[in-house]
Amino acid sequence: MTVTLEEYSRWYGKWHGGVSLIVCCFGIPTNIINISVLTRKHMHTPINTVLTWIAFFDIITMAAYLPFVIHFYIEYPTNSLSPEKNSLGWMRFLLFYINLSTLTHTISIWLGVSLAIFRYVHIQSPETGNLTHMRRIIRCRVVVFIVIFGSVLLLIPNYVSSKLVQLERNGTAVSGIYVLADPRLGTPRVKASVFSSFILYSIVAKMIPCFLMIVFGALLLKTLDNHGRVTRKKLSKLGVVMNRPYTSRTTIMLLIVMVLFLVTELPQGILLILSLTIEKFFDTVYIPLGDTMDILALINNSINFVLYCSMSVEFRRTISKWICECAGRNHYINENQNDFEMKNNNAIVTKKSGNANSAGNTTTDDMQTGLQLTGSGESYSTAEINSPCCKSISDVQINGDIIYSQVSTEAEESEKLTPEINEDDVSETVPLALTNPHPYICTI
Repeated sequence: MTVTLEEYSRWYGKWHGGVSLIVCCFGIPTNIINISVLTRKHMHTPINTVLTWIAFFDIITMAAYLPFVIHFYIEYPTNSLSPEKNSLGWMRFLLFYINLSTLTHTISIWLGVSLAIFRYVHIQSPETGNLTHMRRIIRCRVVVFIVIFGSVLLLIPNYVSSKLVQLERNGTAVSGIYVLADPRLGTPRVKASVFSSFILYSIVAKMIPCFLMIVFGALLLKTLDNHGRVTRKKLSKLGVVMNRPYTSRTTIMLLIVMVLFLVTELPQGILLILSLTIEKFFDTVYIPLGDTMDILALINNSINFVLYCSMSVEFRRTISKWICECAGRNHYINENQNDFEMKNNNAIVTKKSGNANSAGNTTTDDMQTGLQLTGSGESYSTAEINSPCCKSISDVQINGDIIYSQVSTEAEESEKLTPEINEDDVSETVPLALTNPHPYICTI
């Protein structure tokens, strides 16, 4: 078993750098999109607030992982040791990354627990109204603050227990090469501070939140079943038969999010507890599986965008509207810039038109920018005809005579190319906390 894990670790270590780099490069921008969508005004709900913070800490985790994986897995061989790779500066960064990732994972998993609790409470007491909505938002923010502040305090023993030492070979320290100190887990020589930090982290940051997710997940499934029975009874009284079972996309989405947390965090918690009780388990099992647990965590951090898009109509609608707004704003800026440049050019053309001979002959510049009006004997610049008040085949008053211009103005073209957004067509979306507790499933 040990040999197999070591071989697997060496084999996957060659691919881990590239795979994790791709996952991070996908997850960071998609989580930024998640935050941008969930923080829209009509998306303010307790569930969306929690998911926004989860996306924020997922971005921190992946952003910190990028320099780590580039240096220790791509720039240098995975299992090698050298003064360049294991310099004091880079090993201090590794220590910083380990503490940061444990903090962000702890915060994220407890926020996942709060998702399940908020959803269950909402289903049990589906009250509506602005006052109820505001109270839930305030409670959610308080919970988020408690989770963040409590996680920071909880992991203080981890911060102080990790240390760097110089590599020793045959009892002699190797100059310039630093490694993490051996925690000696599962042996009588383990320090009390190290043992307490690991047991606290594995139980409070892994096992307890996973247990709570399982409990509230089961309660949500039971609630779904009860609601399905009630719905079938109501419909049967009306003579309607349900061919499909009752489902709530919001609840199902939250259940999927919780399952992803369980798949990622529960095995790691179990392995940590076994490392504390079995000698050499940490070095022979936990360490070889470290890269696999890392990539599972990174996938969990980056997959939420795909999940929300696939299951939430309101999330997709909000993204589409957001993209259209950004595209429309850029188009508006470009049109204003073009109008400004055209006005400057027209001012120059008008000045040149005044110097043209009055016999009706036009200069080269007039041929490029002016219009010869038949029967008038005068040359006029496009600034006089191509104005916002002139329509396609519109009337222009010149010297008291009505002349019809075949010029299509820039303003007209802008109106044709830019779709008009009617605010009346955009329905006011009911907050998710009232109808759909999942932040990405506002209106399903």
